[in-house]
Amino acid sequence: MNHALILSAAAAATLGLSACGQPETAPAADPAPASEMPMPSNMSGMPMEGRQAAMMGAGSGVITAVDAAAGTVTIDHGAIPAVEWPAMAMTFTAPTEMLATAKVGDRVAFDVSVHDGVNEITALRPQ
Repeated sequence: MNHALILSAAAAATLGLSACGQPETAPAADPAPASEMPMPSNMSGMPMEGRQAAMMGAGSGVITAVDAAAGTVTIDHGAIPAVEWPAMAMTFTAPTEMLATAKVGDRVAFDVSVHDGVNEITALRPQ
């Protein structure tokens, strides 16, 4: 038993002293941020659980197209940080009643809901 105790004490001392005065080893590299990770071009085989949570945001811009038959409006808008979008022109779905008064060239403020790959205008206000 004394032999086991001595070996344990020696091992503990060696482990404790080995860190003293020794140069620190380089820490493991942090993983790359998701924005720098390569994305697969086809994610159809990847399991997806449930629906994507909706993100909400507000923006402003100029209407560049209205397609009432398709239920869409295209807006050239500024950045919308709440949904992580830079400034761009894009097409949104919108309720027919909102599209009835929307005209190309109108400057508007709008609220958007982004969910399951759908960008939907939930409010449209002239500016």
